[in-house]
Amino acid sequence: MDETKPLWISHGLALLLGAAWLGLVYTIPPPPPSIALLRPEEAAAVEVQFEDEKPPKTEDRRPKTEEPASAPKEPTPAQIKKEKKEEQAMADAFGGGGKQALVGDVTNALRGVNVAKGDKTAEGGGGKAVIAYGNGGASVRTPGRGIDPSVAAAGAGIGKVNGGSVARASVAVAAPSIVKSADGGPSGRDMAKLGTFVRGRQAQLQYCYQDQGLAANPNLAGSVSVMLTLDPSGSVADAKVANRTWSGAGVAEAEACILQRVKAWAFPASSKSGTESYSFSFIFNK
Repeated sequence: MDETKPLWISHGLALLLGAAWLGLVYTIPPPPPSIALLRPEEAAAVEVQFEDEKPPKTEDRRPKTEEPASAPKEPTPAQIKKEKKEEQAMADAFGGGGKQALVGDVTNALRGVNVAKGDKTAEGGGGKAVIAYGNGGASVRTPGRGIDPSVAAAGAGIGKVNGGSVARASVAVAAPSIVKSADGGPSGRDMAKLGTFVRGRQAQLQYCYQDQGLAANPNLAGSVSVMLTLDPSGSVADAKVANRTWSGAGVAEAEACILQRVKAWAFPASSKSGTESYSFSFIFNK
């Protein structure tokens, strides 16, 4: 009992102190706050009002009636006059108007070109412009329009350059023929394919004729037979002129150019071993 007595005393003191603290808390009024956010005269009740929720709008699915279209407005006399003036100007510009019909100022657009205007009194009517350049020759007109004799001189010379005609050189390649085969029998190549191969390079022959032959002799024309010796791979082992029907100036230049071109060709390979010789005939005309 002597050892537990201090414990009971300490427990009793603790209970008394706790009861005294609770009494002070509940009996003594709390002190005012040290920090006042609002003064007493500013404090007021806050009223909050909420609006009534509106019902959602429903989409009107009823068909809408189309409004009647307004009637087109009648053009005013000033607008009619302006449209007629524009139509007349367009007709004059493209030859449908009077004698002075002309698209713009052609003399400013084409320097050094003679321009004359068609006469409505000419056959077929009109008013088209005739454009000419060069010397001599016949006049040229717009299709469907008559030629006014007074315009013939201005329209002369179309197709002439520096007083000389522009010639169109043509080249014809005849079917090749075999001259000598490797074993004396038929060719080891398809003759039709050989002809197609050479005709596919016709532009090179035309260059030789036009730029080498005609440049030296404007009247040059005729045919040339060239014999080619081909090795089995298709390379040209030898090339020479076997026959010709033309003569005079320009022949040597044209033939030298032809041989230079054909020696550089790579023909189809042969199914046989050994060289084979073929003859190709070329006909040149202006």
